[in-house]
Amino acid sequence: MKNNQVHYKMYKAKKNIVYAGLMTTATLAGLTLANVNSTEVHADVANQPAVTATTSSASDASTTSAASNVSSDVVSQAQEKVNAASDAVTAASSAVVTTSAANSTAQENVAAAKSAATSTAQSNVNSTSAVASSAFNDYSAAKSTASAATETSTNIAAAYNQFKDGKTDNALNVAQAAVNEAQKLYGNNSSQVQAAENVINAINEYNQNPTVSNKGKAVDALKAYEKYANEQIVSAQKALDEANANQANLQKQLDAALSAQAQAKTALDNAKLAVNLDALKKAYEEASANAEKATAALNNANNVLANAQKALDDANDAQKTAGDNLANAKAVIAAADALDEAKALNDDAQNSDAEDYMKEGYAQDYQKAQDAYDAAAKASPEIAKAYQAVKEAKALNEDAQNSDAEDYMKEGYAQAYQDAKDAFNNAMAALQKANDDAVNNVKAATEKVNTAKDNQTAAQKTADDARNVQTDALAKYNELHQLEQNVANAQDALNDANAAQKTASDNLANAQAVIKAADELDSAKALNDDAQNSDAEDYMKEGYAQAYQDAKDAYDAAAKASPEIAKAYQEVKEAKALNEDAQNSDAEDYMKEGYAQAYQKAQDALNKAMAALQTANDDAANNVKDATAKLADAKVQLNNYIAKATVNEQKAYDDATAKVNDATKSLEDAKAATKKAQDTSNQKNEFATDAAAAYNELKADHSENALNTAQNLLNKVQKAYGLNTPQADAAEALVSALKDYYLNPTSPADKTATLNKIQESQNVFNNLVKDANAAMDAAEAKYQDAQKNADAAKAVLDRVNNGDFSDFPAVKDAEEAQKLAQTNYDNALANLKNAQANLDLAKTNLEAAKKAASEKPADKPSTDDQGNKGDDTNKGDDTNKGDDTNKGDDTNKGDDTNKGDDTAKDNGAVVNDTKKSEVTVATSADKKAATTNVTRAEYKAANNQNSTKAETLPQTGNENGVAAIALGAAAAMFGLGLAGKKREF
Repeated sequence: MKNNQVHYKMYKAKKNIVYAGLMTTATLAGLTLANVNSTEVHADVANQPAVTATTSSASDASTTSAASNVSSDVVSQAQEKVNAASDAVTAASSAVVTTSAANSTAQENVAAAKSAATSTAQSNVNSTSAVASSAFNDYSAAKSTASAATETSTNIAAAYNQFKDGKTDNALNVAQAAVNEAQKLYGNNSSQVQAAENVINAINEYNQNPTVSNKGKAVDALKAYEKYANEQIVSAQKALDEANANQANLQKQLDAALSAQAQAKTALDNAKLAVNLDALKKAYEEASANAEKATAALNNANNVLANAQKALDDANDAQKTAGDNLANAKAVIAAADALDEAKALNDDAQNSDAEDYMKEGYAQDYQKAQDAYDAAAKASPEIAKAYQAVKEAKALNEDAQNSDAEDYMKEGYAQAYQDAKDAFNNAMAALQKANDDAVNNVKAATEKVNTAKDNQTAAQKTADDARNVQTDALAKYNELHQLEQNVANAQDALNDANAAQKTASDNLANAQAVIKAADELDSAKALNDDAQNSDAEDYMKEGYAQAYQDAKDAYDAAAKASPEIAKAYQEVKEAKALNEDAQNSDAEDYMKEGYAQAYQKAQDALNKAMAALQTANDDAANNVKDATAKLADAKVQLNNYIAKATVNEQKAYDDATAKVNDATKSLEDAKAATKKAQDTSNQKNEFATDAAAAYNELKADHSENALNTAQNLLNKVQKAYGLNTPQADAAEALVSALKDYYLNPTSPADKTATLNKIQESQNVFNNLVKDANAAMDAAEAKYQDAQKNADAAKAVLDRVNNGDFSDFPAVKDAEEAQKLAQTNYDNALANLKNAQANLDLAKTNLEAAKKAASEKPADKPSTDDQGNKGDDTNKGDDTNKGDDTNKGDDTNKGDDTNKGDDTAKDNGAVVNDTKKSEVTVATSADKKAATTNVTRAEYKAANNQNSTKAETLPQTGNENGVAAIALGAAAAMFGLGLAGKKREF
């Protein structure tokens, strides 16, 4: 803007200088031409828009000069033409100066317009670039803010997800990162930072109680099983009730059958009493047991009676004590009242004027009352003390109530009196209650004694009856026992005979076996001796040796079973060997006979022993036969007796027994069902008890004990009902729940509240991100617009720098005005050149005329000279009379130098432009003149006109024209010099 102002100042200053130069030129021209004689000079005027240079024809001028005679008229005319040409030169020179100044001004205007356009373009580039840069900085800041807010929001979202996935440490880390970003972005104490910190606070708050107990699930399972167990108990109880009812019905049927059986049994027992030892024995045992029970019951009744009697005695003693205590209490009260009365009488007597004997009598009565009271108080000291306290409190209260004491003191004494009475009444009520209780106890004990006596009498009778039944049963048992004892004795005899026969048979067999073993041993020994003494193979020797050893072992075993026979047989063999040796020797005959007798004696002993064994075996066999026969005879006799005696009764009893058996079986089945139902009910209760125990263990936080208890419960249920049963499934569900709790006592706490808090912070930053993104988008849009403006301004500046000012219409207008001014200036120069040529020609003609006139006297004009006869063709009104075509405002805003009347005058008449907006043209008499100044609009309009019009232009001239021209030219050059001088501002 400052540069524009400087340019405008320079422009104004130059215009002032130009105006000064033009004014100087005009003034000098006017002074020079003030006394010049004027002649009419005709000039052809062409209505052309541009100043067009014209050239005069020299040959025409020479022809004119040659044709005329030298005369004063000719000289005068030539002088006039010179003057007119000189005026034309002056006018043309003035036009050159004017158009030159206008052209300079137009050039300056173009330069100023371009400079202003360049400055404006550069200023626009600077301002739009600054705006774009500022917008870019704002956009970058907004983008950074949005990025930071997005990162913070992303961190909070990550904290949400990490916390939701159970990664609390990671959640805290990313939450802290969010806090750090928020602090950088919004400041430490901002609400945004607080929102981010709320995430950390929420997670830390959750971390204080991150888990919740799963105990509730286990408790629910226990409650569910408890409900199930209760339902099972109800079902089992119902089944048990039904079983009991069925059992009761069958019991009635069995009772009826047993009753019939009992009747049949009675008849059979009556029949079998003589023959059935077992029944008698059982009856005796039952009678004995009943007698024993009755005796025990009698003893127990005696003991109960004794205890009841003792209790009655104790109750009587207690009642006596309680009665005495109550009587003593009443006695001490009466004694206290009597003492008070005696004391009052004695006090009155002692304070009266009564005789001494009367005073002594009252004193003695008072002493007796005192002694009686002391004795009574000793028997019931507590009541005495309480009653005395009542009397003292009563006296104090009466004194207080009758005094002027304060109300609170009266109330205190009244309360003390009331407390003493309450204590006394309570003590008396306690004694009365103790006495009443003791009386009631005596009554109760008396009733128990009476009951015990009745029971003892009944027990005595029962015991006596039982002993009588026992005695009868024993007699009957002994009778039948003797009969069956005979069978038993016979059986014992047979058993003994069989045992004896077996022993005799074994002894005989053992004797025979040892003899045989001895013979086999001798044979084996002989073979072994031969083998050992031979050349036989070792294995054969070992074989014979083993056979000999086996024979020896067999013999030793047999000899152990029958040692006497073994010894006797050994003596026979030894005697035989000695006898054979003796008989085959040369011994004396008596010795041979001795050995022979010894051998025979040994042989006889063996035979005798063997015979004895054989006889014993035979006798034992006979004894067995006899005993068997006796036993069979005894059994036949007993069976015949029993069958004959009980045949009818037995059949009746058997039938009744069959019915009893059937009823019993049905009842036993019912009992079994009842027992099963009872067991089931017990099991259900046991299961419920175990479940309750597990529940108690769980409540005590002994989860392992609760699980073990439930597992034991499951084992019981499976054992009772088997696997894959509804009962087992229910117990398994309970164990599973307790096991889950034992293995996983806690589970993660509900994260909903914490997640909601994090989401709240997330929402805050989502809004911040939304706002930041919106601000970033707005800043980006603003930046884009500013950048477009900057790019547009830069493009304009680039075009300006490249010489393209199409964006600035003022430059185009200035250039068009400068082109028009240049055209006007060029035309003015051309006109000046033509005018100068015309002046030179006129001067030449003038010199020629002067020369001709000096050489020959001038003749009068020829009357018959038709060349100049008649009116001058230029005579008449000037067609250019009127307003100056340049009248009006100058395009460069300044005073127009051509404004006003034209300075050229024709014989005192002012020649004015007759038409505004038309070009004024000055030419010589024979040549066309050119226009000097036209506007751009006039220039364009004039180019479309084709008609021409001849106009006259008055011109003056004299012999001083050259000097005037020179002076004007010098002044113009001076003005132009000033205009072109560089100014400093």
